[in-house]
Amino acid sequence: MEKSKPSLREILTASVLIAVIGVFFILNFIIPAPAVLLSERRIPAKFPELSFKNIWAGEFMKKFDDYAADRFVFRDTFRGIHAFIVFDVFMQTDKSGLYRSDEVGFGEFRRTDPVAFRQTTERIKKAADSLKSHDLNIFYSVVPDKSTFAGRYMPGFDLELAESILKDVMRDYNYISVAEIVEGNSFYRTDLHWDQSKIVGVANHILSGMKANRITGNFDMPVTGSFKGVYAGQYALPVDYDIMTRVEVPGLKVSYLSDKTLEFEPGPVYDLDRINGVDPYDMFLRGPQPLIIIENESAPQRELFLFRDSFGSSLAPLLAISYSKITVIDLRYLHLLLLDQFVDFPPGSDVLFIYSSQIFNNPSILQV
Repeated sequence: MEKSKPSLREILTASVLIAVIGVFFILNFIIPAPAVLLSERRIPAKFPELSFKNIWAGEFMKKFDDYAADRFVFRDTFRGIHAFIVFDVFMQTDKSGLYRSDEVGFGEFRRTDPVAFRQTTERIKKAADSLKSHDLNIFYSVVPDKSTFAGRYMPGFDLELAESILKDVMRDYNYISVAEIVEGNSFYRTDLHWDQSKIVGVANHILSGMKANRITGNFDMPVTGSFKGVYAGQYALPVDYDIMTRVEVPGLKVSYLSDKTLEFEPGPVYDLDRINGVDPYDMFLRGPQPLIIIENESAPQRELFLFRDSFGSSLAPLLAISYSKITVIDLRYLHLLLLDQFVDFPPGSDVLFIYSSQIFNNPSILQV
């Protein structure tokens, strides 16, 4: 049977397709790949190691897909088209783990991994146990995930399960629950973090739990600037800016442990230049820092040791209203075994361990 010749329409379609593929192929060679994916706040995937082991295990092609996708020209444009189809055409509430909610804005599904959660809690207990000999008042808490307040069920973070694991492992210490104080509007709409100007009540609740003086009076809350959080880039469509407001606590003196000199050097409570950086939230206590000392001469003579993640950067200045000295410790960047080289623990001082779901689901991140 004689095969029919392709029609003119089929030839044109195939030609256009080949031309489009060819143009994109050439553009990907001509246009250099970005050093940083600013919209997603990460470095592009690297070209995978070419080895028999990687090829046999299927790892090479998997990593090559990530490498190629991160360097594809007009990547953000195509991501935006995809997001529009998912959210506005098919009216879905989530895309690749990112959800959209009227109550809290944007967020990422963070499941409560019971195994990881318990392992992290056991690391925190190990840190707490190491301080027992200092005769300290030790407290702990968990920052409830943003999805808890999304107004409908979001598969992921299970606060009840999280608290049950915490209380079981940390039974020898004092739990302070902040879930009933935190609200949906406590968080930035485009970011995972809470808004400092909205957590004064949370700080008061924690202070009450530690039997410290509550925050009283009014404080200036100047607007620092506007920003788009980490979820804005992941969403890939235009979103409104979040407003970053700081609480001005008078009289605070802050010292940061220098990674160069291993000495404490003075610095600002709020580093306003960082509002224009890759992560604007780093404005609070300069973001990731292994060790910080906050002193307040007008506060009662009482010390607090705050073991924290990024959420503690905005919480610490509020707690400093009621403590003459707060030592802010980040075990992601300072090993527990090195603490005694830099920190003295006076008997009777308070200790607070407070971490977010992001940390609890990654036990290896804490150097304990």
